[in-house]
Order: sequence, then C-alpha cells, then structure tokens
Amino acid sequence: MDLDTVDKWLRQHPLLQGIPDHEIEMVARTIEVYAFEPGSYLYVENDPSSDCYILVQGRVRVTSRNLVGQTLTLAELGAGEIVGEMGLIRREPRSASIVAMEQVIALRLDYSLFERLADQSPLFYQSMLVNVRLRYIHSLLRKATIWSTIPDSELRGIAEITQLETVKQGQTIVRQGEAITSLYMISRGSVEIRSKGKHAVLREGDFFGETELLTDLPAFYQVKVLEDCELLTLDQSFFQSILAYYMPVKHQLLTMLSIRNPALLKSVVVPYNPEELQHSEQEKQDQLPQAKDKWITYLLWLGCGFVGLSILAFFVSNLGIRIAVLLMGGLFGPVTFVAYVRNQQILGFRSFRLAMIFVLTGLVAIPAAFALERLWMVVPSVAPPFLGSFYNPIIVAIVEECCKLLVFFILLRSHQVRFLMDAIVFGAAAGMGFAAIESILYGWTNLQTDSSLSMLVVLWVRTLLSPFGHGTWTAIAAVGLWMGLAKHTTLHSQQRNPWARIGMFLGLFAVSIGLHTLWNYSYASGSVRLLAMGAIGAIGISLLLGLIRRGRQLEFGTLRALNPEDTRVGGSSSHADLLCNGCGTYSPPSSRYCTRCGQALRIRAVGKS
Repeated sequence: MDLDTVDKWLRQHPLLQGIPDHEIEMVARTIEVYAFEPGSYLYVENDPSSDCYILVQGRVRVTSRNLVGQTLTLAELGAGEIVGEMGLIRREPRSASIVAMEQVIALRLDYSLFERLADQSPLFYQSMLVNVRLRYIHSLLRKATIWSTIPDSELRGIAEITQLETVKQGQTIVRQGEAITSLYMISRGSVEIRSKGKHAVLREGDFFGETELLTDLPAFYQVKVLEDCELLTLDQSFFQSILAYYMPVKHQLLTMLSIRNPALLKSVVVPYNPEELQHSEQEKQDQLPQAKDKWITYLLWLGCGFVGLSILAFFVSNLGIRIAVLLMGGLFGPVTFVAYVRNQQILGFRSFRLAMIFVLTGLVAIPAAFALERLWMVVPSVAPPFLGSFYNPIIVAIVEECCKLLVFFILLRSHQVRFLMDAIVFGAAAGMGFAAIESILYGWTNLQTDSSLSMLVVLWVRTLLSPFGHGTWTAIAAVGLWMGLAKHTTLHSQQRNPWARIGMFLGLFAVSIGLHTLWNYSYASGSVRLLAMGAIGAIGISLLLGLIRRGRQLEFGTLRALNPEDTRVGGSSSHADLLCNGCGTYSPPSSRYCTRCGQALRIRAVGKS
C-alpha cells in the first residue's frame, strides 16, 4: 500500500472520524504496513504488548488456551477491526493468539501512535475501551466453562450484562448468613471459603454463589480475599433467565450443587425435572471411555519378578532370596488386581492413598480377625446343629469381611467415598491388602515348618486364586455399605428410597458373606471343591464386573454433566490426567472442573504415579 492509499483508508475508518487531517497525515506517514501469509501469527498469547494492528484485508482467528490447555476460538475478525489493543489499554501481556486465516494486510500502530490517536479522538478511545471491555469479559466467559454449551454469539450478549470488579486482599466478599444476589466468577486472584471448620481456596476459573441462587438460602460460609481479585458477577435475575433457557447449564450447576452440598438438593427452588437431567443408559454405554491398561505393566513386572525369584529360591538355599520371593508372591496377585480395578476408574486417586488402605487394612484386619476367630470358632462337634459344618466358615466370613471394612468405613464416614467406583476401588484395595499379608503369613509358616517348595506351592496357588477371593468379596461388600450409608453425589441417587438402599446393602453384604463362606467350606472331595471354587469365582467376578460397569456409567454421567462437551475447543497441549489441587483427584484431560470437589482444574504436566 502506498502513502495515499493508507491516508485515504485511515480517513474512511469510522473510529478515526473527527481526527484532524494533519494528524491523519502524520499517522499515514509513520504507520507501517505488514503482510501475513495464511497460518502465520500476528500475536502469540502471553507475549509482551507493544503495538496493535488495524486489519485492511483478510481475516484472522483469535484463540486462547483455557486453564486445562484446550484451545478456544474467541472470535474471527475481518477488515476494519483492530486487534491487539487489549494489551495496550490494559498494559498486560497478550491475552490471546491471533493467526491469519488467509492473506492479511494490516497497519501497525505502535504504542506512541496508539496513544496519539487516543488523545486526538475521544470517540476512538472510548470505542476502544468499550470494545476491550466486551472482548475481555467475553474471553473470560469462554474460559469459564459453565457456559461452554451456550452459542458464542449469545455468550457475547451475556458479556454485556456481566460486571467486572476488582477487590483487594483482605476484603470480605460474603459474610455468613447474608443473602447472595449474584453469581461470582474468579478471573484472577484467589479467595478463601470457610464454613463450620471446612476450608477451601478458590482461584481463577472457580465460581461461588450458585448454591444460594439455586436454593434462595442465606450464605452458610464466609468468603475472604487472599490476594487481589478480579471478579465477574452476574445478577440473580439474569442468572435465572440463563438457567430457564439453557438446560445443560442448569444441569451443570445442579450437579455442582450435588457435589459440593448434596443435602441442599431438596431445597432447590429452580424448577427442574430429575428425569430430564439424566443421560439414557444407552447413551452412557455408547460414550464410556476405554479403560486404561496400565495394570498390565504391574502384571508383567511383578509376574516376571515372581517367576525369576521362584526359580532362584528352588535351586538356591538362601534366606534372603526366600524372603524376597515370599514378599513378591504375596504382593503379585493383590497389587495387580488393585491396579486393574483402579484403571477402570475414570476419576482416579493418587497411588499412595490406595497403598495406605492396602497396608492399613492388612495390619488392622489380620490381627483383629485372628483374635475374633479364636474367640468364636468352635470344634465341629459343638457347632449349632442348624448350621453344622457351615458354622465355622460363616464365622470366618463374617469376621473377616467386617474387619476388612473397618478402614473403608472410616473413609466412608469422612465423605471421601463419593462414587460407586470409589467404593469398588477402596474395597478391592482393602480386600487385597488382607489377602497379601495373609498369603505372606501362610508362606512364612510353610517355610518355617517345611521346605521352599512347600512355600512356593502355597504362594503360587494363592496368587492364582487371589482375583476370585478377598478383593472381589470386599469390593462387593463395600459397594453395599456405600449404597446404604453414603451421601451420594449423583442427582438420581438422592431420589432412592431409604429402604431400597438398606436392601441393597444387606443383599450385597449377604452375597459377599455367602461367597466367602462357600469358598472356605470343607467339601467332601477335591474335585467337588474345585468345581465349587470355579463356580464361586465366576459368580463373584461376574458381579464385580457388572458393578464396575455400572460404576463407570454413573461416574462418567456425573463427569459429563459437570463438564459438557464443548465442540468449539481445539486440542489440548497435554494428554496427561489433570490433578485437582483441592482434593488430589485425577481427571481426564478434557475435564475443566473436578467431579469430586467441584474446583476448577489447571494443567499440570503429570500423569498418574
């Protein structure tokens, strides 16, 4: 573009009307003309801001990454638009990347030229301020994925009614007992929420106030600013209008309420039909993500180690090797089983939590069961006649299953077991911790009284049978206990009849006791025992796999309700699971909010340990 063309183009720009001719001439002589090929970047997010462009020809795409690394398309702009002005006005790094969609010709305004135009034309500067405000709020709303299902053109309308305010460190935003009349969304900084001994820190991407707007109850917590905050606020009347018009948003916020405070679901004043908020079973089955296969790594490494040490222990008489094979044999089957069940879970836990349950259950349940069994078991001749030879197996089953559930019960009462899959995973870890230490003790007893061969036979038999025993039984019993006592977080669970919940608990606990009893029973012959164990194992594993599938459906349904699919996002910069800073839960990379505690997720370059 030559000087005359640039001068003429600037004079015709609607935002530059009223600027004196000599100023336009000066700008035309000073301004630089740039050409960008398709796919090249005008700006890159987070780079320093020192200029802006006026688009003369071509179109650009404005993109940004949200907290979990997904690429969001914020806008597509064409000739006459000004891009990059947000960084200049706000004196901040680039808030978005801008890439040419086709051949682009643009005029570059450095900071001094931009300031000069702003001084000469109040219309130019005020228009920039309004434009920057709307673009900035719109970009923040796009990143706040409670609005991810709202069409972008309509989200711009919500940006116009959303207020932006700054609050200083130490200020109290909400006091306990006060009425809340706005939804608060944090775009920068952090706040502390305290209520009845509970404490949480919310940061960028988090929101609060939705509970009170959904229930019309006063705030039961206090919110204090930990560091200077930038908040987006949406008035209650606008909030209710959005919920009335966008069902997925209503479902998302009700799901958040069911996670943060399920007891308040009965106080919701916003009209909703629970049946409309549930995904169909077929939809859940079709959409279920594939389970991870990391458990195979445990199978191969522990299996190869066990085989190698077994061969070595058979040929070499060394106490250290025997102890090593004893530990490896005791852990091989149980650890692999727990790893398999854990990999079925969509919302995973850190490994050390399961390891603690695994170890604690073994250390607590084994001595307790041993003491109680010695107290209550009797010789067959004095067993109650109506039970006969079943008496001792029943006593063993009841005692051991109750003892294994002790640690799980403590977790359940502390509200750490939110989902059906949590109960399955924790139950499997508890049962297999018991099985591992029991196998090690059996192996040690045989090693002390017999040979290495006897110890190896015991270890191999128990390892091969371990998937059909303690882990499966305790996982089933844990599910029953969860169904009977837990405060469920899925919306439809709240509607379940209490008697039905008690019935499910008693039924599954009875199945667990029954399978355990039949497994321990002294059969007349080895062949009958083999057939019985095969049938018992098949029943237990089939029931467990059915519970796992149901648990995955419920877990995924809640995950998708809180994190509805956003078709406008691009790829993520990370494929690692996201670790929640609030509760330590791992979520799939496509999540934006933690399904266990509701806090916003942030990208971290870590995978499951």
